[in-house]
Amino acid sequence: MNNKLLPILVLSLSALTLVGCNDNDDLEAYIKNSYNQPAQPPEPLPEPVKFEAMPFEPQTDRSPFSLPKPENIVVQKAAKKDGDCLMPDTTRPKDVLEQYALENLSMRGTFKDASGQIWALINAGSSGSLEHQKVRVGNYLGLNNGKITAITPNAIEIEEYIGKGDGCFELKPTMLELAVSNTLK
Repeated sequence: MNNKLLPILVLSLSALTLVGCNDNDDLEAYIKNSYNQPAQPPEPLPEPVKFEAMPFEPQTDRSPFSLPKPENIVVQKAAKKDGDCLMPDTTRPKDVLEQYALENLSMRGTFKDASGQIWALINAGSSGSLEHQKVRVGNYLGLNNGKITAITPNAIEIEEYIGKGDGCFELKPTMLELAVSNTLK
C-alpha cells in the first residue's frame, strides 16, 4: 500500500514547490524600481603622478649595466681608554647559533631538565643538523653577541651589543618570541 501512495506524495510535493516559485511579484517590482532609479556617477579618477625624467650623467652616476660595488665603510675608533666604553668579549669561543641573524632564528618551545633548568628550543631553519638547537640562560645567539638573559614560556630575552660608531657599544634588549604554527602535522 505504501508503494501506491509514494508517487502521489511526490507529485503533490512537486506541485506545491512549483506553485511557491510563481510568487515573485515583490522581487520583480524591486527589480523594475531599481532600473528606474538614476545611476550614480562614478568616482573621479585620481590625478596621475607626473614623471620627471632625470638626466644621466656618466661621469658621476653608476652605469645601469654593471653591478653595484659594496661601500667601503671606515670605522674610526675614538681615542678612548679601554675602561671608558662597553665592549663585547671577543676572546670567548663563539656558540653555534651566533652564525645566524636573529631574524632567521625562531623559538619553538621550552622545557625543564631534571635539575629544574629551563631550556628553549631554537629552530635555525633548514640548516641540516642545526634544525633544532637547545639553549639556556647565558648562551649566546645572533650576529651581535646576543646573550640570553631570561627564558619564559613565550619568549627569550636577549641583550645584544650594538655598535655606536665610535668603537664603543651599547646593550640593546631584544626578544625572540615563541613562533606559533597554524598548521597541524
